[in-house]
Amino acid sequence: MTASRLDNVIAVIGDLHGDRMWANARLQSLGERGIQAAIQVGDFGVWPGGSGKQYLRTVDAVCAKYDLTLKVVDGNHEDHARLQMLWKNPKRRDESGSPLPLYLTDHIAILPRGWRWTMGRRTFVALGGAPSIDFEYRTRGKDWWPEEQMTQDDVDRTVAGGYADVMVTHDAPGPPWCVPQVGEILRSNPMGWSDRGVDYARVGRELVTEAVLGIRPRLHIHGHYHVSGQATVRLPGADHDTRVWSLDKNGKAGNVRLLDLDTLDDPALRP
Repeated sequence: MTASRLDNVIAVIGDLHGDRMWANARLQSLGERGIQAAIQVGDFGVWPGGSGKQYLRTVDAVCAKYDLTLKVVDGNHEDHARLQMLWKNPKRRDESGSPLPLYLTDHIAILPRGWRWTMGRRTFVALGGAPSIDFEYRTRGKDWWPEEQMTQDDVDRTVAGGYADVMVTHDAPGPPWCVPQVGEILRSNPMGWSDRGVDYARVGRELVTEAVLGIRPRLHIHGHYHVSGQATVRLPGADHDTRVWSLDKNGKAGNVRLLDLDTLDDPALRP
């Protein structure tokens, strides 16, 4: 039982980090408003052990209550070993061998890198993955997986598919194609990360930048930097502006936005 359905309006959600209470509250609020589809930009909470399983069960239960479908782009903080193992199953690949969306539950699907789909009249492309700038302090196979990083092949395959109206990534492009808040983080390194961590992060950011410049979407949505912001840029060779939305993390007001598929804006911000 929900409020009247909001036609052609979906939700986009920033990093959740397996925060069950926050995720459930946000999804319940969306469901009560009639939202039936959401896209989450990574660091969703695909995690090993019992806590990861419990998180998926409870989030799926909320989605089921409101008939809400959640499409998830992979972030850096996910159990990539598990995802890769599941995608090795031929039943989870198409005839060409490319991975298909991975339904972890009835309502939650992880999108493979480069996956394209349509919502309303809009075309979408997903490109997950990002480097953990703090990887030096993490344990491989426990809370860090090298597969987190997107590859040049991921970028090439994604760009080869051509234009999409909306591009959803976990990582952000570099200046001048990012929101000012991300640019300031890159400039100042407020957490004092090591040169090694900064260099590792730069590789991923450069790959995302290459992909964004190749796709030239009208709207680019990302997370990863835990800041809320918006910018309008003109990408080289484009005949249109691109709006960039940076979504904040769990616990922050800028974690969730609405997206009108007709206008590609946030109806909550209209005068």
